[in-house]
Amino acid sequence: KNKKVGIDSLKLTPSQTGTLNFNENFSIYANTPLRAIDSSKIVLQKQDTLQVAYTVNLDSLYNKLNFDFKVEPNERYTMKLLPGAVIDFFGISNDTLNYALSTNSFADYGDLTVNLSGNTIQYPIVVQLTNEKEEVQREQMLKEPKPLEFNNLNPGKYLLRVIFDANNNGQWDTGNYLKKIQPERVSYYPNLIEMRANWIENITFNILD
Repeated sequence: KNKKVGIDSLKLTPSQTGTLNFNENFSIYANTPLRAIDSSKIVLQKQDTLQVAYTVNLDSLYNKLNFDFKVEPNERYTMKLLPGAVIDFFGISNDTLNYALSTNSFADYGDLTVNLSGNTIQYPIVVQLTNEKEEVQREQMLKEPKPLEFNNLNPGKYLLRVIFDANNNGQWDTGNYLKKIQPERVSYYPNLIEMRANWIENITFNILD
């Protein structure tokens, strides 16, 4: 017997739940390819009643909705998606969805400034902050010398590394043995960086050969 293939139900998953990070846009991921958005059926409020202006775009590459709005400290936000706000490739739309988000005070986070020095720096470079498992938490790309600011960091311990982005594609490349292309160079800051709440840290990373 032929087995009937069913169409997956549309499932939407928020990128953040609970506490909203100041430095990350709120996104909603879908499990099926998205086709359209009706922003008139999406309501964003703060303190339960005040409307908040926002923009939303459909990222087809990562199959998600990206929201952009002003995030304020010590605030509570609610987002409601009414039926038909999102339609996927199969013509399936969402049911009513509610997301509750809140923000902490700026004093709950730390700010880090990184100054790079050394005669061997060749731009562009990618500067990454990772946790102790080397999972990227923040990154910035630099095409010329200037101080880097990583603001509103959660308290914790971080590692810092610099990728010399020889092919200017914004990521580390392993190279190609057959083409005799070496892996892109990576330099690691020698010390663990500990960030605390309401803390400002300023470090200099002297990159040697």
